[in-house]
Amino acid sequence: MTMHVVAEMATALAVVDAPIRLPPPEQIRRAAQTVLARPEFQADGSTEAAEGFWSYLHRIVREFMQAFQDAFEWLYQMYPVLAWLLISALVITVVLLITHIVWTVVMAVRHGRRRVSLDDELALRKIDPAELAEQAERARREEDYILGVRLLFRASLTLLEAREGKKFRPGATNREHLLRYRQTPVYDWLARFVWVIDSKWYGSETCLPADFAACHEAYEKIASLNAGQADAQHA
Repeated sequence: MTMHVVAEMATALAVVDAPIRLPPPEQIRRAAQTVLARPEFQADGSTEAAEGFWSYLHRIVREFMQAFQDAFEWLYQMYPVLAWLLISALVITVVLLITHIVWTVVMAVRHGRRRVSLDDELALRKIDPAELAEQAERARREEDYILGVRLLFRASLTLLEAREGKKFRPGATNREHLLRYRQTPVYDWLARFVWVIDSKWYGSETCLPADFAACHEAYEKIASLNAGQADAQHA
């Protein structure tokens, strides 16, 4: 009996010490593919939520249209003319709303393209302040006053660059240019440009002829100060 127990214990220890034999790699691969094929492990399993959202949205629209149709039929039975007037008013409102949205998008795209094209053109070529002033005057005659103001502002900065003998840092904002001259006589003149551009180019206000006239005066003042300093240096 004792020998039998000892033999069983020896067999158990031998089994524990023996290395664990893993299944073949192909069997492990097939088992992993089977597990990963389950729905809870699918990356695109969220289509149900999307379909549920669209179904809910479709149901809301359908219920709204049904309620509107019921209201129209009820009103038509009582006052046919009033019912058709209501429909006409709603159709006109929708058309105006869509027209306004389209017009806003088109103007924003055109505004952005014109702004990029102007900035790129001025950045790629050597700028003549007198030529910019002529372009600004042309813009004034075409009643594009904000374009004229921007051209005059660029002409003013070009004059200041020529006076200092170096280019300003690319990408500097209008406020940074203004702060650069906060302790100089040209500060107030530059401030006119910055205010008009901030409020009427980046903002929603309309640029008026008076704004262009004020900025044109500022440009002339900066040009005269620049010319006066140049004459003093030559003397």
